[in-house]
Amino acid sequence: MDLLAWIGRLIFFLAVLWIALENPATVPLRLTATLSWQAVPLLAVILGSFLIGVLAGTIAMLPKLFRLHRRLRQADRKSARPNAEASLMHAARQGGAVGDVDFDETKHS
Repeated sequence: MDLLAWIGRLIFFLAVLWIALENPATVPLRLTATLSWQAVPLLAVILGSFLIGVLAGTIAMLPKLFRLHRRLRQADRKSARPNAEASLMHAARQGGAVGDVDFDETKHS
């Protein structure tokens, strides 16, 4: 299934590349009143706009991604602690040194 997806992507890329190379239109590009170019390939303008949009979207998503990453790390720490306590309890029972160990800190007075 992955192979079919990659073949589809390759076909799409080649079709878009073929269309872009067959249509070499140029457009005037004006960034400011004094900064402009008269004959910029339309393909370059579209590609540049796409890359700027991807960069802006990535920057906009960074705070959310960092927040989710931090939550995932905290959840991993919380889930790893009971497993470590359970393995310590199992090791103590196997050694015959301790009958029942209570690691819950809220029950201690």
